[in-house]
Amino acid sequence: MDQDTFFQAIVFGGIYGVSFFIVYLFARKTSPTSAWQFTVGSWIGLMAFVLMGSAPASCVFFVVLFFSSFLIFRKTVPNNLQAFFTDNNIYKATTIPEPVSKLLGSQYYSCAEGTLTNPSGETIKFNWWQGMTSSMIKSGNAYVNSYTYYLAISFAPNTITETFRQAARAKMDTSGFTFRQRFKHWFVLDTTTPIRLAEVEDGSFVIIWQTYHDVERFSHYIDWLKANLFDTKTIETVEKISEKPIDQENRLTQKTETVITSVIPSSRHQHEQAVGQAPKVSTHSHR
Repeated sequence: MDQDTFFQAIVFGGIYGVSFFIVYLFARKTSPTSAWQFTVGSWIGLMAFVLMGSAPASCVFFVVLFFSSFLIFRKTVPNNLQAFFTDNNIYKATTIPEPVSKLLGSQYYSCAEGTLTNPSGETIKFNWWQGMTSSMIKSGNAYVNSYTYYLAISFAPNTITETFRQAARAKMDTSGFTFRQRFKHWFVLDTTTPIRLAEVEDGSFVIIWQTYHDVERFSHYIDWLKANLFDTKTIETVEKISEKPIDQENRLTQKTETVITSVIPSSRHQHEQAVGQAPKVSTHSHR
């Protein structure tokens, strides 16, 4: 490799890398797996052109791939969240659990309440919280807006069993992940594993996921609740790998420099439209 080709590889590799990282942030909302496969594959293909001495040709392909990606990964058919909430008996909250609201610590979390019923007629009530934060991610000399979506499900005191608590802890445990799973979660958000479990001062139990607000993922959480809330079988206790408290995150984190800005209004408006009248969420100031 001559000096000119090496210099071109550095320059074009950096430009293509930053550009496709922006594409990934956009595309992951539609299909996380396809997003990283498309962006990494495109970058490798373009760099092959550069290393073969065809930098101008790589520029042409880059323009085509970059702009076409926004058409490929755009969401053309929105998920019907209103039908999902209705089918699963999730409606506006008549009362807001104050201790849980303080735990979540954001006035931009919206709160609804739901009811699950098993075939024998037993019911369990829960609260459904949706939230979102905004941050600036530094990539080289550029800053890109990134949005992080959360879902929290809380249960009032004396509502759930110890068996369900163990099931939640087992779902959060990542010690059994294979190398392939761990490697994948560096690029694709793991929306099935909770990022936090907490029991607040009044005894309420809270499960928090980092996720996307769509019917596919929401359905997964509801199905998991139905499968575990009414299960009376004894679940083996998962051995603790460390002495960390259960409400501490047990996840792989990307080594990306982030600068957190203030929380901004998010899909709360869409959520409240879907479940009906907006609930009254108290605002908390943290000093």
